[in-house]
Formats: sequence, structure tokens, C-alpha cells
Amino acid sequence: MKTKKITALTIPLFPYLRAGERNPGKMKRIRPADSLDLRGMISEMRTSEIAAFDAGNGKWSATSVYSAYSPDIHLMLIETSPNRYVPGPEKIPDQEGDRLMKIWACILDLTAERKTVATIHAGYNWSPRSWGEEEEKTGFQSVPTKWHPHFWGWPSFRKNTTKKEWEAKGVSVSSLSAPLRRLSGENNYSKPFGKLIKERMGKKFSKGSLFNKLLPVHKWVIDERGVYTGFNSSVPEVLKAPGFFGCCLKPLAAMLEEIMRELSETFTTIRCKEIDRILAGTQKGIPKNLKALRAAPVMRDEGYIRKVFKLRGYPSGLLGALLQPVRNRCNQAGNPADWWRKGFAYALVFHGPASQANRDKRGELRIMPGVYVGPGGVVEAEGFIITRPEDRKFSDAEIRRKSKDLRKLAEGLKESGFRH
Repeated sequence: MKTKKITALTIPLFPYLRAGERNPGKMKRIRPADSLDLRGMISEMRTSEIAAFDAGNGKWSATSVYSAYSPDIHLMLIETSPNRYVPGPEKIPDQEGDRLMKIWACILDLTAERKTVATIHAGYNWSPRSWGEEEEKTGFQSVPTKWHPHFWGWPSFRKNTTKKEWEAKGVSVSSLSAPLRRLSGENNYSKPFGKLIKERMGKKFSKGSLFNKLLPVHKWVIDERGVYTGFNSSVPEVLKAPGFFGCCLKPLAAMLEEIMRELSETFTTIRCKEIDRILAGTQKGIPKNLKALRAAPVMRDEGYIRKVFKLRGYPSGLLGALLQPVRNRCNQAGNPADWWRKGFAYALVFHGPASQANRDKRGELRIMPGVYVGPGGVVEAEGFIITRPEDRKFSDAEIRRKSKDLRKLAEGLKESGFRH
């Protein structure tokens, strides 16, 4: 039997950096609880801002990233109003979202122009309701109060990548820890969860919808990491399609939020709207009832859970895959690595070749469900594992190079009319 391998990337930490800055900024890493203080968090975020945008109702900032996914360009886009709670695209007005899609496309186009980049990527992690001691150690969505999509470029892994600054190599999945093996496909939840997502897509989007035109439901594939589809155009072209946000990304995100809410309230007595109400209070200040967010959930009677699963026709295998981790979390029993991540999570990511001259401009969109506490996100959704040695940071020469690269990208955004 052939040993399954996965690409592991070792990337040193990269200090927060403003465009044109030679020395790293002093911004502290944002923890989930910090995001309840929107004003303080936004103030910290702005120390690493390279460009700012007006997009309808919101003020958005492109920032450099500390724990980067790539040794090359990696930006994060975040809404910087100090009194606005926006946990996901489902809360963004269509007009603002349409503007954002153009900004996304521009960032990816500029990233694709770099000679060092072979593929371009854009995606986000979602889990605003995951609060608790274990959930907050490794937040799936590191800033739960603010949706913050990521954009990055990767070189070709077929070429020599043994530079001092980072390294990419194939490793045996069997050599990984149990949580990482789950993310790599050795799990019992991704396929039934992926089936549920695909079934809901079929009900959500009509045959004549823009979604079905660009991302036909029947072409989505279910595998051990969730569900994905390919499209015969570049990622920026798809993002720039008129109405893509309001007709595709936003309703897809709303559908995923609905699934996560349904499952959470089927298994436990958690009231998701109450959690959302508490978090929405960050628009006025720091909520005082953080204890309610972090409280251990109460599991419902198993008979009730099974009845609801049957009535709703959830896919076979989903109950068996989710029951034990939810029970572990509610009872706070056993190894926390085997606990359910309260509220569930998902990662959504686009990727495709950087070169527009490439005849095969086929891009891909993938959705990976998150069930357990621990690591996970858009990188793992694509089948990669990243390690970031805490005792290694980029060299001064790399910091200067990155500063120059960020300044050039910021100038490109301004020339394209996306910076104020």
C-alpha cells in the first residue's frame, strides 16, 4: 500500500511590516478575546496597514501578516470601523461586497505579476461562535468579530525550495500528529459533511442562477477534506463577474452559517442567535458577559438528536462522526484534541495558476468543514501543512525585500484606483 504524503511548509515568522518600512512594526499578535475590544484591536491592526479602501458602508485595510502562509506576498483584508461587527460575508451588503470582489481580484492580479509566484490564493476561515479555553488557543477564525480574508502567492513546489528562509517537502501523513492527520483526510466527518453542503447547494441555487452558471452544483466533488469544484477561468475573472458577491459568495456563506447553526442547536442547547447578539455588542464596547460565550455547552438527549437527524434527512454517517466530539466537549472529557469546536467552523479558499498565459487557467474553490478544536484553515483545506518555528524569523535582508514588495503592491493598488 502506497504511503500517503502531504506537502509540509516550514516558514519562519515574519514581523508585522508597513509598506516601505525597513524595520518590523511592534504590533502584538491578536488573540480572539482581544477582538472583543474593536477599537483597541483596530488601532493595533493599523500599525501594519499598507493600504486603505472605502467600500460602500465599510472602511477596509490591507495589512501585512505576522504568521504568513508564504515567504512571498501575503496580505489580509479587514474592515476597520471601530463600531461594526462583521463576522462573515453573510453580513456584508451586496454593494460593498461587489466592491470588495474587485479589490480581491486586483490584489491577486498584482500578486500574480510577481516572477516568484506560480499560484495565487484567496480565502477565509469562519468560526465566530467558537469561544472557550481550548477554542481560543487555536482560533480557526483568529479575529472572530471581523471577517478577514487572506491573499497569498506560492512558488512552484517542483522547483528547488531549500532556501534558508523556508522549505517545502513531502512528509508521510502517518508521521503527523492525530489532529493533523484528521486535517489531511484521515477523518470520518468530511465526506458526510461535504455531502450535506452539496445537497444544500442544490436547494439554495436554482438551475438558472449565476452560481450554477459559474460553479455548477453537479460539478462539485466530495472528498476527504470536504467539497470542491473547478472552473475554466482564472480566480480574478470569477471574482470580477458582475454580481458574484451578491449572487454567489454571500448566499453561499449564509447557507454555510445556517448549516452550522442548525447542527449546533440540534446537538446542544446553545442558542446561536444569543451568542451573535452578545458578539454584536462589540459595536458599542467590550461585552461584559464573556463568561456566557465561554460556557461549556449542554448536550441534548441523544434520542432527540437522532430524531432531528432523521426528520431533516442529514447524510448517513454524519451523526456517528459528530456525536462523540460534541459529547467530549460538552462533558469536557478526555483529550481536548478530540473535542468539538463549539459552533463548528469552515474554511473557504480559491486558488489557481498565476500565469494568465497558461492555457489551463482552471481555478478551484474548496470548502473544508471544521469539527475539532486545534489547527486548521485555508492552507490545510488545500492539502498543505505549515509549521512556523518560534525561534526562527526572517533575516534583515528578507525584511527589507518584503518592505519593498509591499510598497510596490500598495502603489499598484493605488494606480488601479483602489486606495484612498
